[in-house]
Amino acid sequence: MKRLVIGGVAAALIAGGAGASFADGNPGPNGNNNWGLCNAFAHNGGGNSHNAGPFAALQQDAQNANQSVADWCAANGQKPGN
Repeated sequence: MKRLVIGGVAAALIAGGAGASFADGNPGPNGNNNWGLCNAFAHNGGGNSHNAGPFAALQQDAQNANQSVADWCAANGQKPGN
């Protein structure tokens, strides 16, 4: 019975949108993952993985702002808590 109640509460929270703020399914910068994405881009050392979806979206956002990725990240990719 205890498992049924816990499962029901969890299902109600999920259905009610309680978990909706944890992740944005869109690749690339989304306001929630900017620091991690900028950090990974900076430490990747270039190469083909910079063409991956999230990195391509980061590069596109920087280009749309007429900035380099480094400049865009300096303005938008602060470490959480700073």
